[in-house]
Amino acid sequence: MPAGRGEGAATAPAPPVPGQRAASARPPEDPAEAGARGRTEIPARVVEKIAVRAAAEQPAVRPLGGRGPFGGAEPARAHARLSGDTAVIRLAVALAYPVPLRSTAAELRARVAERVEELTGMSVPRVDIDVSELVRAGRVG
Repeated sequence: MPAGRGEGAATAPAPPVPGQRAASARPPEDPAEAGARGRTEIPARVVEKIAVRAAAEQPAVRPLGGRGPFGGAEPARAHARLSGDTAVIRLAVALAYPVPLRSTAAELRARVAERVEELTGMSVPRVDIDVSELVRAGRVG
């Protein structure tokens, strides 16, 4: 082992990269102070993609008929309407047949709202579910 590289040996700081700003010596800030510097905006398209992914995690959701933008069948279609930190989502899904529609839609509604809130920090007071297809067992998207 080369000298000075063993456990507990102090290493010299790396030379600065040309044009790089010096590291800040400030202590970490309180998160409340960090929020005062700016805000994060999440586009509706991102919320829609999260909603589609969350719907796809539900076992009763099947691929919709037709094709998605990349040639594969879409698990769902979503539309999000944003107002500040609040999102209202409309979701079109295909469900396996036979499933209890009301309880499956309620579970899906809760799952989508939970995942969007968890990943974006937005409030989701309403998720509208449109069951656009019922898919028999054996049909693959």
